[in-house]
Amino acid sequence: MKRVLGVLLALPVLGAVVSAHIMVSPPQSKAGATQAYELRVHNEGTVATTALDLEIPASITVLAIDQPAVGTVVSHKDGDRIVGFTWTVDVPPSKYQALKFSAKNPGSEQSVAWIVHQHLADGTIVEWSDKPDAKEHAAVTTISASTN
Repeated sequence: MKRVLGVLLALPVLGAVVSAHIMVSPPQSKAGATQAYELRVHNEGTVATTALDLEIPASITVLAIDQPAVGTVVSHKDGDRIVGFTWTVDVPPSKYQALKFSAKNPGSEQSVAWIVHQHLADGTIVEWSDKPDAKEHAAVTTISASTN
């Protein structure tokens, strides 16, 4: 009974820590395929998301990006290659937004990590990566010979 009570008391604290879900969908894709991707922002916090920076992994080739329904998107290039996007959007608390782009997957099997910097209305920037100082984990797409 004490264990159940402890878990129930911890739930509100855990809910306060998790303020958003940032993911790139789909989580699995086929090697060499042209894939429609979405950067999904689920804002479960108390502060609006105002911008998102997505770093494009070196093995991914961006083909196109959709303009968001509300807001703007700017692509960042290194030569002819698109290496990232910045979406300026408003994702209020308790709302969701999907930001779409298409890309060519690498020809070999691998895991692709998507690094995102989430800018909040209070000036906070949340890094979604696998760097040691990041507060959140990067979204990962598994590129395989076949999708299940």
